[in-house]
Amino acid sequence: MNAPAHYHPAHEQSDEIDLRDIAVAIYEGWMWIAISIFSCVAAGALYIFASTPQYSTDITFAPTPEGLHALDSVPGTSYQELEAFKELSQLLSSYENFKSYYEETPDSISLEKAGDRLHDDQLRQFFFDNIALSSPSDNNADSSRSISLNYRDSIDGPQLLNDYFKWTEDKYIQTLTERAKRTVDSAIEKNAATMAAHLASAKESAKARISRLREQDQIRIAELEDRLQAEKQSIISSREERIRVLQNAEQIASRLGIEKPTTPAAFGRQSANQDIIYAEINSQDGVPLYFMGTAALRAEKEVIEANLNEEVKTAEIREIEKQLQQLSNNQTIEALQEREDFSAFSEEYNDLKNQNEILASIVILEDELDIATTIHWAYQPRSPDSPRGTLIIALSLVLGGMLGVILLFISRFAISVKHYRKTSL
Repeated sequence: MNAPAHYHPAHEQSDEIDLRDIAVAIYEGWMWIAISIFSCVAAGALYIFASTPQYSTDITFAPTPEGLHALDSVPGTSYQELEAFKELSQLLSSYENFKSYYEETPDSISLEKAGDRLHDDQLRQFFFDNIALSSPSDNNADSSRSISLNYRDSIDGPQLLNDYFKWTEDKYIQTLTERAKRTVDSAIEKNAATMAAHLASAKESAKARISRLREQDQIRIAELEDRLQAEKQSIISSREERIRVLQNAEQIASRLGIEKPTTPAAFGRQSANQDIIYAEINSQDGVPLYFMGTAALRAEKEVIEANLNEEVKTAEIREIEKQLQQLSNNQTIEALQEREDFSAFSEEYNDLKNQNEILASIVILEDELDIATTIHWAYQPRSPDSPRGTLIIALSLVLGGMLGVILLFISRFAISVKHYRKTSL
């Protein structure tokens, strides 16, 4: 049997690709490729034209060495540079802090004010979508960090980020100075309260001392008065004893008949019994009183009796009365009673007063504090991050060419299949 004219054995078909045929096909189908490239480039250009340019900028900052040296003069504060830097970084990444900044500078960002809730949501979305703070790196020896902002060309992004950073740092420095001032004021108030307590204690101590001195004076006065009464009673007793002695001597003189004062020798010549008289005289200490005679003895006795209770100023009595006079006017008690200012007599009070004077002289200025050193500020980039026109056009050209070739081969394949079907029939 004769094979049909259109029949070709299967073994005569080849799977090899002829590069010449491909080149010829591309050359013949350049229109497809050109149309595809033009379409892709037009689509890319339209995307570039329709897209809103997006920019990004950032600030890099690091802790300032010795930036908090002025706070060292404030007692009760122990701020370290790294701790303050960390707190500043936390403020920069805080939405509430950014919200406070926006409330003070509402013109820095344009938001639709359709309502308080909507307005807050828009601000929150802007913050979390566009502002980011870099995490500290363990390998970063200087502990520097950066804060970045993504923005559209309708916003002055570098100015916004620089202003926000500077505003946050100034607010934080203001917070530190206020904390230091509150610490100083608190220390002064505590010292003032302690000073008042020392003054009250000094007054109470003075009152207690006055009470002790008065009690001591009363006891001493009572003792001296007892001594004075005893001394006076002793004098009276001595006088009474003298009267008794004079009475005995008077009786003896009356029996001996001695009326006028005489001596033993003269009295012995008047009596025949001289040995007896001399023996009695020699047995006595001195001359017996009865030799004074009854008249003298009686006169002395009457005088003593008449002045028995009359006060006598002996040396002992004068000394006791002088001590009583001194105790009646205690100068220490009078000085304590007249004392009005007790501060001069309290060392603790004066020490605290000096501390308060030193604390009151402490003034922390905001210009003396520096939390972060800016390594570089935010600036306007030369080109937007998106869309990247050159890259999009280049990709459009590549994709357009690839798409054109693919469409060309698809069309050629479809034509070959259609032709094969017609010849098979």
